[in-house]
Amino acid sequence: MRLKTKVVLIIAGLLLGVSITGSIINYMKNVRDTQAQLQNTSLPLSVDNIYTEIQQRMIEPLLVSSLMSNDTFLRDWIMEGETDMNGIVRYLTEIQQKYDVFTTFLVSDKTKNYYHPRGLIDVINKENSADAWYFRFKEQSEPYEINLDHNANLGDFLVMFINYKVMNYKKEMIGATGVGVRLLNIEEMLSSFKTKYKYDVYFVDQKGELTLFSKGLNKRGNIANIEGLNKIQEAIYKSEQTQFEYKDKDGEYLLNTKYIEKLKLHLFVEINKKEYLDELKKTFYSNLFASIFVTVLVTLIILYTINIYQKQLVQLASEDALTGLANRRKFNEHFEKLYKLYKKGVSRLTLLLIDIDDFKEVNDTFGHLIGDDALIRVAEILRVELRTSDMIARWGGEEFALLLVDVPHQNALEIAQKICHAIREDKVLMELLQKPLTVSIGLGELSSLESQDGLVYKVDNALYEAKKAGKDQVVVA
Repeated sequence: MRLKTKVVLIIAGLLLGVSITGSIINYMKNVRDTQAQLQNTSLPLSVDNIYTEIQQRMIEPLLVSSLMSNDTFLRDWIMEGETDMNGIVRYLTEIQQKYDVFTTFLVSDKTKNYYHPRGLIDVINKENSADAWYFRFKEQSEPYEINLDHNANLGDFLVMFINYKVMNYKKEMIGATGVGVRLLNIEEMLSSFKTKYKYDVYFVDQKGELTLFSKGLNKRGNIANIEGLNKIQEAIYKSEQTQFEYKDKDGEYLLNTKYIEKLKLHLFVEINKKEYLDELKKTFYSNLFASIFVTVLVTLIILYTINIYQKQLVQLASEDALTGLANRRKFNEHFEKLYKLYKKGVSRLTLLLIDIDDFKEVNDTFGHLIGDDALIRVAEILRVELRTSDMIARWGGEEFALLLVDVPHQNALEIAQKICHAIREDKVLMELLQKPLTVSIGLGELSSLESQDGLVYKVDNALYEAKKAGKDQVVVA
């Protein structure tokens, strides 16, 4: 495996390991903190908030009923013979509108008339099962009761009636009055708690029956028959404690209870820990996905950066910075590959060593910047004169090397002479140096008995002979 791949895999593994481990540790910590916060802070505070809202939505109608039962007008109206029908209709209508309740009512014990904002709508009697509530309520010692009932005269909706006894000045019952609240409104309120606080809120009477609950609640009947709740019902009734934990097949629950004296109902506020922790799991998986995504992104950025630097390093290691030609190291590597192919696919290898004549004089006369421009221009001319299959490199200083592949001897000589001519006649160099620039070239072809170093040595000697013979010429080794 390449070193680059190993480095990237190690970095990616470390980043991924840290991300996953961090996400898991944070998730476990959040679970512990959330459970503690639920038990000690969130649930108790939510119970208080819920109780406050229930007071406004449910206890307020109870207070309205109490106010009606003690109203002097209503009491005197019954005692004076129920003669002014318009008066009682206006009274019940104003109470209904002022306190925004579903209905208001009055039942006279003497006449058994049932009054409503629409007027007299019924006369109750013991033989009618729908009227049994009144006669049962009359026998009770309590001054009020909460009763869930359907009323055919009110659209047959399920209504929560708050019945209050009307007493004369001798404390004798002369009727019953109160308000009715549509149970649908109560259910909507209880459902809103689920949305708002993530809690299931329901009411249980003193016999253990679930009296008021939202449609979404999966509990029905008596808590004596509900798994988990049946084990703590005695403690709930005694009000020895208000916070409980229990389990059933659907999960583990935290439960807070509160007995509401005015309603004579137990308020149950509970949360399924599984549902609550599911939110944390969603957050955990989101964070984990984000961590993995970031890790992959960082890994790709690292890989991209490494590739860029690797290319730059390869370029620095194999390319001459000034001319952009291959450097001597790269030239030797290429030469070695072709040497191994000699006689096995490559039939001829011809080496040219090129040296700029009197280049020290150029630097001394015009400076190194002009000298560098001259070298760059010579490199451009050499590129134009060669094929893509040939190798050209800056051999060092003002020297260049060319390696021609499968070029006949005569053609190689012509190429060398053409290079001499092109450099000598180049207008750019002429303008730059104010005189022609010439080169000397040594040329040699690899023989079957020669090594790489042998060919270089032979061609280098030919270059020396070209210099010695007067420069600006080609000498064949």
